Amino acid sequence: MDSSTAISQLLFRLPICASLNFSWINGLILLVVLLAVGYIAYILYKNYKFGSARKNEYIAQSQAIKLERQRISSEIHDELGSGLSAIKLYSELAAKNRPEIIELQELNEMVKEISTKINDIIWTTSTENDHLDSVIFYIQEQIGKLFRHSEIKFESNLPEYIPAIKFKSESRRDFYLLSKEIAHNALKHSNADLITVNISLNPELITLSIRDNGVGFDPLLDKKNGMGLSNINQRVERLNGSLTIENYKGTKVLVNIPILGNFYEEAE
Repeated sequence: MDSSTAISQLLFRLPICASLNFSWINGLILLVVLLAVGYIAYILYKNYKFGSARKNEYIAQSQAIKLERQRISSEIHDELGSGLSAIKLYSELAAKNRPEIIELQELNEMVKEISTKINDIIWTTSTENDHLDSVIFYIQEQIGKLFRHSEIKFESNLPEYIPAIKFKSESRRDFYLLSKEIAHNALKHSNADLITVNISLNPELITLSIRDNGVGFDPLLDKKNGMGLSNINQRVERLNGSLTIENYKGTKVLVNIPILGNFYEEAE
């Protein structure tokens, strides 16, 4: 074989070898890619299964907590409620029949206060009261009771439409108690003859406004007079809300509470 023939054969074989090597490399790359995709898919599947299991566990725990809350609420109502109501009636009767005995009057007030606190615990614990409309109407009712036997006129304005969303239990408790504490401060310290409670809603916020036409409010006197501003601030902070106090022809306390974080994402 002469040199020209050898060179021709060599040149002919080079593309074939290059083609074979290129195909082998492509196959290897494809295999690596498929293995990587398979591994990623496996990790994603494991994470999905784990997340699904955690979600089911969370739902089961939430349901168990709700059932336990409802059981506690029912037991308090059944076991303590009736007995406390009887004691309250007896104390009221004794105080009415013997008004000259100061101790009986004080005992009657103590029983009333304990009864109110027990009713608040029952309401707070019961899962049936998690809905926003229940909370708003209960606040209106309880604040109205504060002023029922006072010389202060009570007025309230509530939203016409209340969405079917549910408070988280701790948020519901804080919102109710701060509403009551603000109203109680107005009853004790405002020297007003009119209290107005307004609750309004938008897609992002609940706004609570409690206004009186009294003497105004000096925050510097809070500690001296025991007006509970510290407790109110703490509750507003836990709700991630904001608190504004305005003094003009009385006092206006404005609380804004975000929907996000204080309500369940979906009504149950």
